[in-house]
Amino acid sequence: MYLIVNCPNCGRLMMANSENKTRKCPNCGNTAQIHSLHVIARVRDQRDAVGTIQQLKESKGKGDSSPLFKKFRT
Repeated sequence: MYLIVNCPNCGRLMMANSENKTRKCPNCGNTAQIHSLHVIARVRDQRDAVGTIQQLKESKGKGDSSPLFKKFRT
Protein backbone atom coordinates (compact mmCIF):
# COMPACT_ATOMS: atom_id res chain seq x y z
CA MET A 1 0.00 0.00 0.00
CA TYR A 2 1.15 3.54 -0.74
CA LEU A 3 0.41 6.64 1.30
CA ILE A 4 0.02 10.18 0.03
CA VAL A 5 1.57 12.54 2.56
CA ASN A 6 2.90 16.07 2.90
CA CYS A 7 6.56 16.65 3.65
CA PRO A 8 6.69 18.08 7.19
CA ASN A 9 9.49 20.44 6.11
CA CYS A 10 8.38 21.94 2.77
CA GLY A 11 4.74 20.79 2.51
CA ARG A 12 5.13 19.11 -0.89
CA LEU A 13 2.90 16.13 -1.68
CA MET A 14 4.74 12.84 -1.98
CA MET A 15 4.03 9.13 -1.96
CA ALA A 16 5.46 6.72 0.58
CA ASN A 17 5.48 2.95 0.61
CA SER A 18 3.74 1.93 3.84
CA GLU A 19 6.22 -0.93 4.30
CA ASN A 20 9.12 1.53 4.73
CA LYS A 21 9.99 3.32 7.97
CA THR A 22 11.25 6.61 6.48
CA ARG A 23 10.74 8.70 3.36
CA LYS A 24 13.09 11.29 1.92
CA CYS A 25 11.38 14.27 0.29
CA PRO A 26 12.33 14.59 -3.40
CA ASN A 27 11.95 18.37 -3.12
CA CYS A 28 13.87 19.42 -0.01
CA GLY A 29 15.73 16.24 0.99
CA ASN A 30 14.19 16.07 4.47
CA THR A 31 13.92 12.53 5.85
CA ALA A 32 10.80 11.84 7.92
CA GLN A 33 9.45 8.88 9.85
CA ILE A 34 6.44 7.63 7.86
CA HIS A 35 4.39 6.80 10.97
CA SER A 36 4.59 10.45 12.07
CA LEU A 37 3.30 11.95 8.79
CA HIS A 38 -0.26 13.11 8.18
CA VAL A 39 -1.78 10.67 5.68
CA ILE A 40 -3.94 12.34 3.03
CA ALA A 41 -4.82 9.16 1.10
CA ARG A 42 -4.07 5.45 0.95
CA VAL A 43 -3.87 3.68 -2.43
CA ARG A 44 -3.01 0.21 -3.74
CA ASP A 45 0.02 0.85 -5.90
CA GLN A 46 2.41 3.43 -7.35
CA ARG A 47 0.25 4.08 -10.38
CA ASP A 48 -2.74 4.98 -8.20
CA ALA A 49 -0.47 7.12 -6.00
CA VAL A 50 0.77 9.15 -8.97
CA GLY A 51 -2.77 9.64 -10.23
CA THR A 52 -4.00 10.73 -6.80
CA ILE A 53 -1.17 13.24 -6.41
CA GLN A 54 -1.94 14.67 -9.86
CA GLN A 55 -5.64 15.04 -8.96
CA LEU A 56 -4.79 16.75 -5.68
CA LYS A 57 -2.43 19.16 -7.44
CA GLU A 58 -5.06 19.95 -10.09
CA SER A 59 -7.74 20.66 -7.49
CA LYS A 60 -5.29 22.93 -5.62
CA GLY A 61 -4.64 24.86 -8.82
CA LYS A 62 -8.37 25.49 -9.23
CA GLY A 63 -8.48 27.54 -6.04
CA ASP A 64 -9.29 24.71 -3.66
CA SER A 65 -8.68 26.06 -0.19
CA SER A 66 -8.68 22.60 1.33
CA PRO A 67 -6.54 22.18 4.46
CA LEU A 68 -4.90 19.18 2.77
CA PHE A 69 -2.34 21.48 1.25
CA LYS A 70 -1.18 23.23 4.39
CA LYS A 71 2.20 22.30 5.81
CA PHE A 72 2.08 19.67 8.49
CA ARG A 73 4.68 20.05 11.18
CA THR A 74 5.32 17.40 13.82
